[in-house]
Amino acid sequence: MHSVFFQHSFDVNPYPILILDDDATILMALQETLKGEGYAYFATSKISEALEALEQKTFAVVISDQRMSEMTGLQFLRQVKEQCKLCTRILITGVLTTEIFLEAINTVEVFRCLPKPWMRDTLLASIKEAYQYFEYNIAFPKAHREIFQINQQLVEENAHLRQQLNHP
Repeated sequence: MHSVFFQHSFDVNPYPILILDDDATILMALQETLKGEGYAYFATSKISEALEALEQKTFAVVISDQRMSEMTGLQFLRQVKEQCKLCTRILITGVLTTEIFLEAINTVEVFRCLPKPWMRDTLLASIKEAYQYFEYNIAFPKAHREIFQINQQLVEENAHLRQQLNHP
């Protein structure tokens, strides 16, 4: 299966979602779900294409299957974590063992682990929460910097006004 990039011209969400699954049926189901909700996404069945896409674009959420032929989803998501610290990661797996769950949460810092087959509402809620978490990590620091800059300008203007009042 070849990779697919989908983006509406009216996207509300400026950052796409990366989907990686080597099962064409699952990949297509995830694409249809995201497309139906208006998310921009990049979908691929190849880990090399997913890693290359991460080098070229900022993704809000990365969704990966656990069992793939080249490497596990956790191995891939560990690389994602190193390459893109701010994006949130979701692992989808047909077999969720305690070991996989603990590694996903404690080591790879996966945002959610979802079972296959998933409930559509649960999947969409998880993606929405992951996207909001990403936006919070991007938007909050940016707003903090902007407030700091405005505060600095106000301090300078206040000092200038005091100087004018003291020396008419």
